[in-house]
Amino acid sequence: MNRYLENLIKKNFWLKIFSLIFAVIIWAYVVGGTKQDEVVTAGLIIKNLPKGYAVSNFMPKKIRVKLRGSRIDLMKINKKIFFQINGYSLLAKKNTIILGRSYLNLPNGIKVIKISPRIIPVIISRITTKYIKILPITSGLPQKGYVLKHISVLPQYVPVKGPRDIVNHLSVITTMKINIDNIDKNKTLSVSLRKPTNLVKILYNKKVNVNLTVIKSSKK
Repeated sequence: MNRYLENLIKKNFWLKIFSLIFAVIIWAYVVGGTKQDEVVTAGLIIKNLPKGYAVSNFMPKKIRVKLRGSRIDLMKINKKIFFQINGYSLLAKKNTIILGRSYLNLPNGIKVIKISPRIIPVIISRITTKYIKILPITSGLPQKGYVLKHISVLPQYVPVKGPRDIVNHLSVITTMKINIDNIDKNKTLSVSLRKPTNLVKILYNKKVNVNLTVIKSSKK
């Protein structure tokens, strides 16, 4: 019996091995070649923007892209893909970008089925610098029987840099909230400034000195 099994295994041994390998290859081809859909998250990059210009409106951080392709092709895609836009084409005052496959670096076998959002408004503005007045913001109340008579900030103005469309509409830069709860005497505090938007940069003096003058209330 053992000899019979041994002869059965040895008979056409290499043909059987070849058949097995061929079957595995066919299976992998069928499974890997089957079309399927996958949703990925893409970023947006505006490159080659001319010096002295900046984007002055908020751009979406995440764009959902539905792709269709073979499993093998989809596995070639990086975890994070990007729409890459040439900044030189955006120098008009207002633009609308209609996102498509041409802005993505994808393998040839992959189709883009859906992009959301697909239409992206973009505004390009010259970069400018301007001094903006600082406005202190307080919270709370002094100790009973005391009032906040005066509050001053040094320096009174701070330089900011960013897209002209935004900077020219800034009237004040506020401080972080200053807690004056239960204070009963004068104080000088170092307080951070609140960044108005991620598109605007405070050049220096990101902290200011705030002088609080507290007096006894005249009310009885």
